[in-house]
Amino acid sequence: MRIVSLVPAHTEILFTLGLGEQVVGVTGHCDFPPAVADKPRVGHFARPEPTEIIALKPDLVLAGGPVHRQVTAELREAGVNVFEFSPSTVEQLLDGMKEIAGLAGTESTGRQVVAALRARVDAVKAKTSGKDRPAVLFLMGGDPLTTPGPGSCQYDALYTAGAGMMTVAAGEPFAFIDWEDVVNYDPEIILACGHTPGQPRRKRCPGCKLEKPPCHRNVEELYDYPQLASVRAVKAHHVYPMPCHYVCRPGPRMVEGMEKLSELINS
Repeated sequence: MRIVSLVPAHTEILFTLGLGEQVVGVTGHCDFPPAVADKPRVGHFARPEPTEIIALKPDLVLAGGPVHRQVTAELREAGVNVFEFSPSTVEQLLDGMKEIAGLAGTESTGRQVVAALRARVDAVKAKTSGKDRPAVLFLMGGDPLTTPGPGSCQYDALYTAGAGMMTVAAGEPFAFIDWEDVVNYDPEIILACGHTPGQPRRKRCPGCKLEKPPCHRNVEELYDYPQLASVRAVKAHHVYPMPCHYVCRPGPRMVEGMEKLSELINS
């Protein structure tokens, strides 16, 4: 089977399921595992090229949600089999992995891989069951400030790891907030896209034109923001960088991220 992936997380899923050799095309944003480096590129995550995808003669294309609505329609009109997958919970992620394995004819491997991941998720749930949830804030974008909403896999992963989450509109994948919202929420822990001094900055994503990408932020600079001086996380020096793959890529490595976040949140 010839498979094209339009989503970095989907690419990671395919390789985890042992389908790496069947992957014939990926986007410029697909950078893990290292074996993906030599795969043909079919545009960027937000701008895949239908003609390049069709030219690869795929038997299956894995697409994301609304961001791929137009390209999905064009591919289906051309007779290409497209599986749309955009999980908003950890459980949906695991179920989707099994479905992908079925579509690729590796049902047995899919069941084994997903069972192992689900056991690890259950262990995280057991560790946090019955415990108080510290108020956690995950800062994604910086201008404007954004944080995950209940309609996102990030939100569910953090909650599963033991985080108490900021109340935002139900069903929304993310919410725009301001510094006053942060002060009023008064989180005990702040997680932020970025790095700390001495850590290497993440490579700029293909096509990114932001003057100050959130992933290039020095998160320790938040300690110097006068508007955050009263926030518990700042006063206790509980501001930490959040690697992108921990929760922002709903794929197999999200489980590892949940395990590490659970240790941090419940320490």
